[in-house]
Amino acid sequence: MTPLRKASVFALGILVLAALALGAAGRAAAAQGAPSWATGDTWVYGSSSGNGTMTWTVQEQATVTVGANTYNVWHVTDTSASGSVAYTVDRYFTIDGFRLVKTSETLVVAITRTYDPPKPIVVFPATVGSSWSGTSTRTNTVGSITTTASETWSGSVTGETSVTVPAGTFTAAVIRSPSTGNPYDLNYYSDSVGWMVKTEHYNGAGTLTGSANLSSYKYTGNVLLLVLLVIGVLIVIAAAGVLLLRRRRPRMPQAMPPQAYPPPQPSYPPQQPPQGPPGPGP
Repeated sequence: MTPLRKASVFALGILVLAALALGAAGRAAAAQGAPSWATGDTWVYGSSSGNGTMTWTVQEQATVTVGANTYNVWHVTDTSASGSVAYTVDRYFTIDGFRLVKTSETLVVAITRTYDPPKPIVVFPATVGSSWSGTSTRTNTVGSITTTASETWSGSVTGETSVTVPAGTFTAAVIRSPSTGNPYDLNYYSDSVGWMVKTEHYNGAGTLTGSANLSSYKYTGNVLLLVLLVIGVLIVIAAAGVLLLRRRRPRMPQAMPPQAYPPPQPSYPPQQPPQGPPGPGP
């Protein structure tokens, strides 16, 4: 197999891996990893009733102090819109582990909630059969009035499935919160999307009462992965092409080294040495 053909086969393999990594249908995965967010990442969801949309947008990295601890967080805006009416909730998730630290919103007055320790939405890697539980102190501030209460939380990954929504078909971990009892939510998380592709809410009787489906998204984690893979393919093909050209290039004949010749001989008889006068006789 020629180097160029080998490079083509290798490039095809990389593209196949990229398709799998980007959430192609039918991918078999043991776990869903944590997302890699960046400012400007956006997820738009449509409600099952068709009455409105919900848009999550990553705004920036920041810090939030709760009690004695300061956390590095992602600031995310969650905007629900129906017709000309829009309502926004600011959410703050720890960069390490994506746990909810704080929410803030404004109705008639400002409302803030903090969680100490932060409350996990999902624990990564999201492996089928994994679960988590705990208790946080929730502090509610409504206007100038502050109250505290204990909030118990839990969650579990009940399975992994292929989910088809308007944005495409994705392999997702099914996350139940809380792990037991009613009411509860099912969140379908896909690391190829960077967040949820679908959410479902079940009431106290265990009946589905509403859902939201991903209709479009912009996730920088996917773009960076694809760019790196394409660059890798181009480098491999270029290297193989250079190697192929070197093998096909005709070799130039080497110059012969100068040969040593004997010194030129005179073409005339050599001169006899001069004769002196005859010596004295006996």
